[in-house]
Parts: sequence; C-alpha cells; structure tokens
Amino acid sequence: MNEREKHRLIQYLESLAGENTLDRGALAKLRRALYDPLEAYPVILPYLPENVSEYELNLYALLAALFSINPHTAPDGNMGAHMRLAAGEQIEATERRFVNVLRANAEDLPVLLRQSVSYLRSKDVAVNWEQLRRDLLAWNHAERYVQKNWARSFWSFVPKTDEVEKK
Repeated sequence: MNEREKHRLIQYLESLAGENTLDRGALAKLRRALYDPLEAYPVILPYLPENVSEYELNLYALLAALFSINPHTAPDGNMGAHMRLAAGEQIEATERRFVNVLRANAEDLPVLLRQSVSYLRSKDVAVNWEQLRRDLLAWNHAERYVQKNWARSFWSFVPKTDEVEKK
C-alpha cells in the first residue's frame, strides 16, 4: 500500500516511529490513552475531520494507543495473518486468544486488542495499521466480513514441508 492510500493519522503515527526517529514523548502520551481515550485527542484530532462521530473518535484513540505499544508497521496482512505469524508452532495457545477477539463486540475490543498487540510485539510481529484502521471501522458490519477475513488469514491452509516435498 502506498503512502497516499493511508489515512493521515496512520501516516502521522508511523512518522513517530520512523527509521531515524522515535518520538518517545508522543508515544508515552498515546499509551496513557489505553486507559483514558481523552489523552489521545491532542494527538489525533488534527488528523481527523471535524464531523467525526464519537464512536470513530474513540476508535481512532484506541488505534493510536495500540500503535504506541507496537510502533512497527507491516506492509500487508490483517490481524489474523499477524496472529498466525506470531503463533508459529504454538498455534493452540494463540488460537484461544484470537477466537476471543473474533467474538468480541466493539466495547470489548480495547482490552482484547491491547493484549493481542502486546503479544505481537513480544513476538516481533509488526502490524498493518492502515488495515487495522479499516477493519475496526467496519467491525460492527452485519455480515461480520472483517472477522471472517481475519479467520481466513489465521486458519488458511499452510502445507507442511514434507507435503510440499512429495509434490
């Protein structure tokens, strides 16, 4: 995804943790937003339209706070793919955590995503922040297509090496 396709807020967040810069002060302020979304407002509001709904504003505050936990950006993938990558051979333990996120309603997402993003950081797995932004905005869609896409990415078929060698 090129830079012009990314939301302005995502571009700004990624600039806080660029190759040659790491704005620890801004990231610390955003970490406080994990417990009080108002803490993120001075950072995020300049990058949001004036008519943003309260739901979206809280979602963007959550996104910024999550970024502060793991300020590393993946060029592609969704949370299902990221969690699968982090799981490695320990799929069962990660699967339980991931299923809880898939079942979550919007009100439960802050805690569950904080745990998931922390887990990804502990496994050195970056996050596609633009995709997560889009997915969170569509989380409550009646068809639950975000959850289905994440599930497909997490449980997609990966052939074992001996199966590949037999072909």
